[in-house]
Amino acid sequence: MINFDLLVAGCDTRCKHCYVNGGPLPRMKVDDAVLCIERLDAIAANLPDEAYFTLDHEPMGHPDVGRIIGAAAGKKHIRHHHHGMTTGVGLMRRDDREVVLDRYLSAGFGSFGVTIHGGEALHDEIVRRKGAFSTSVAFGEFVKARGAELEVSLMVNRFFPQQREEISATLDRLKPDCIYIALPIFTPHKNGMDYEPYRASVRDVETLGEWFRTLGKDDAELIERARESSVGFAVQTLQNGWDLFTLFSEPQGEKYLTVHPDCHLYMGNSGAETKCLGDLRLIDPEATAARISEAPDNRDYGAFYDTSMLPETERVIDALKGLPQETVYGDCPSVICRGLAALNIPTRILGYSSKQR
Repeated sequence: MINFDLLVAGCDTRCKHCYVNGGPLPRMKVDDAVLCIERLDAIAANLPDEAYFTLDHEPMGHPDVGRIIGAAAGKKHIRHHHHGMTTGVGLMRRDDREVVLDRYLSAGFGSFGVTIHGGEALHDEIVRRKGAFSTSVAFGEFVKARGAELEVSLMVNRFFPQQREEISATLDRLKPDCIYIALPIFTPHKNGMDYEPYRASVRDVETLGEWFRTLGKDDAELIERARESSVGFAVQTLQNGWDLFTLFSEPQGEKYLTVHPDCHLYMGNSGAETKCLGDLRLIDPEATAARISEAPDNRDYGAFYDTSMLPETERVIDALKGLPQETVYGDCPSVICRGLAALNIPTRILGYSSKQR
């Protein structure tokens, strides 16, 4: 699978765990956005794999999002992947919110999601925007009232055990159609350290076991996954012979690309771009498709590392032993990334920096 992130507008929050460079960004001009979608369709026509694009970061904050949604629907060669996750701020501050939501619904995009980080004060602290919690809740109630489905992602942190009653009250109020349980990963990204004071431990997840069951979740599975995503588990796995260099060289099975508001196309997810392929409005679709096809997969952020810079496994083990062993990082490659950060290993990435043209 190949996915293009089309950054049509900035985000209304700056979440401490964000791995896609959230926060204010210039908006893409609406004519450019429509043209970029057409150009992505032309590129996709020359790709051997299934191609998708996603409108990011907060498309509902774009003044002409209705026109952009119309352009996104029904392309011949590329599919609009509507992940639906939003802070809600972009829509709820609009006077034409009913019109915009109806535009989404008429285009076949009927599911939306919000992320909850805890109670109101904690949520606003983590996303770094006062009033964000109340806006997300208001958004959830708004889309439900207009017949859309609502998904809630619970971004579990170490304060959840103390705040589960407040979180439960929020869920009772929203009555979501689906609830996801998320444990943020650690990425080689400038925000990677900002979330550390909030990161959950295995013990925190274990404490939440009975509560997870009330949400219809398999608490045993969640606890096991947390244990397998902990520092201690990574240490044991490395000590048992896990090949660090092989881990960071494994094929990823997916490719991520990003289109910036200035219409430049990059290899890599937003926040971890590696090589600029040129201005999407001007580059040749067939030649660009060939370059994309030849590029390595990059789904896992570990794929961005130059393996020649990786230290010996024993050094990583020693660094990980210096961290709390129950801390949960989402998956083992993310734990290794945290170990490299503890060693102050340069996170030089392959290709060119995102500032190069």
